[in-house]
Amino acid sequence: MSLPNLRKPSFVLISGILLSVAFTAISLISYYVANQSLNQHITTNTLPLTSDTIYSEVQRDLLQPVLVSSLMAQDTFVHDWIEGGEQNPEQMPRYLKAIQERYNAFTAFFVSEYTHNYYHSTGILKQVSDSRPADRWYFDSRRTPEEFDINLDLDTANTSITTLFVNHKVRDQQGKLLGIIGVGLASTTIKELIETYQNRYGRQVYFIDPQGKVTMQGSQFSALDIHKVKGLQDIAADILSSSEGSYTYTNDNKTYLIKTRYIPELSWYLIVQHTEQSEARITTTLWINLTISLLVIIAVLLLQHFTLGGYQRRLEYMANTDPLTGASSRHAFEMTFQQIINFARRQKHPVSTMLVDIDHFKTFNDNYGHLLGDTILTKVAKILTKNLRQADTLCRWGGDEFFIVLPNCHQEDARLIAENMRQEIEASLNIIDDKQLHVTASFGVAEYNNNETTISLFNRTDLALYRAKSNNRNQVEIATELSFKTV
Repeated sequence: MSLPNLRKPSFVLISGILLSVAFTAISLISYYVANQSLNQHITTNTLPLTSDTIYSEVQRDLLQPVLVSSLMAQDTFVHDWIEGGEQNPEQMPRYLKAIQERYNAFTAFFVSEYTHNYYHSTGILKQVSDSRPADRWYFDSRRTPEEFDINLDLDTANTSITTLFVNHKVRDQQGKLLGIIGVGLASTTIKELIETYQNRYGRQVYFIDPQGKVTMQGSQFSALDIHKVKGLQDIAADILSSSEGSYTYTNDNKTYLIKTRYIPELSWYLIVQHTEQSEARITTTLWINLTISLLVIIAVLLLQHFTLGGYQRRLEYMANTDPLTGASSRHAFEMTFQQIINFARRQKHPVSTMLVDIDHFKTFNDNYGHLLGDTILTKVAKILTKNLRQADTLCRWGGDEFFIVLPNCHQEDARLIAENMRQEIEASLNIIDDKQLHVTASFGVAEYNNNETTISLFNRTDLALYRAKSNNRNQVEIATELSFKTV
């Protein structure tokens, strides 16, 4: 290939990159200027309008439990039944169940001031007591000056669900407290409403109490207290001291526009938050995608040989590694084994080998299936690998057999290593997938004699394994000094 032909692709590549960068820069600058005007419009018009709309929907969706609880507290049946001495106690659960079904409430309840019975739509659940933390809400509600209060708590009838309870006082004509009645709305339902608001209007929506703690939020906001949010903490006092307002803060190089409004019926602040430049996200993404497409076309030729190299490495890994256990494949191991033996012969270094066989493995497969058998193989391979050095090599030799080569390791040291492996397998693989299996393994260990072949060394190791299996298994046997074939 000539020199001009070599330079032409480089020139095209550089020109394409420069054009792409220039095109992207011009597009982003244009959008930045347009975004300033857009954000100003959002601050003065769109965000306040969205806040008002969401506030109206909150009035409709979240304040219904307040209205229902108020109606229940004024219901003549409730007053007559209480003042009549709570005769026929089954009438109150029926009434609560009717309220719950009529208004689609998650739960309905009444706690009597006289008997302290906790009535639920399913019956009388218990008697509240000031000594139990779970019942403290009732005694706190009695002491509040307001006619009702709202709290988030676990539902007494279903302690796995957090519920927003409206606790409304029931009083007689003289103002004497008769009890507390109300309904509850599951927190999951409220969060679904918040998610609906966020998806509909493209804003973050959450509620805070007068102390600044986040009482309810959607997936787009994860803080627990506005005093702990960078940037937002600086304006927290202003938010909590005003019934409504518009504010701006910066966090992690992002600018946020927020509109706040106090909801007296809930004693919460509604926060509607907008992230600057979020409206331009779709258009910006379009331009970025076009730019990436151009760059990808140019980069394909450069990345091609890297990609092919990556695929080649993956193919080599697949060819040289057992996919189930991660040990070396037999094909790759045989070449490595021969190299280790050749090096040991030249350098006069000791080399030990080890054959491992899982005892009664066929029985596990037959009785429990091959999936459990695969699990056993994987766990045994992990134990073997954990006890090896970096220079050692583990190979899956057969179905349930592993062959290990340990360079610079005498036979006695290899026996100790094998014994540690055997004990760990026996101790840790008693139970697998809730099944009593008592998995054990047998080990054969041999040391390389500088004059024998790899076949002879393997045969001596295999004979040691055979003795271990013949002697009731679950033990380590070392090879005897038998005759071997010289090279």
